[in-house]
Amino acid sequence: MCIKPAEFYLLDQEELWFYEITIRSRRRREIVIGYRLANSECAVINPPRKLEPGKWSLDDVFVVIASGS
Repeated sequence: MCIKPAEFYLLDQEELWFYEITIRSRRRREIVIGYRLANSECAVINPPRKLEPGKWSLDDVFVVIASGS
């Protein structure tokens, strides 16, 4: 498990569902399980509203399950 920058999955200020981000992560052979917004102190794991659009910033980060390579 690791933290990856938003730029791996989206463009700055792009409006996406969390579900869409998980689909993009699969193309990288990773699994996004949560996020921490730039203006927040806490991460959200398994967000309940995966099909609601959100505007994402490149300052956000994602909690990811990925291989070590």
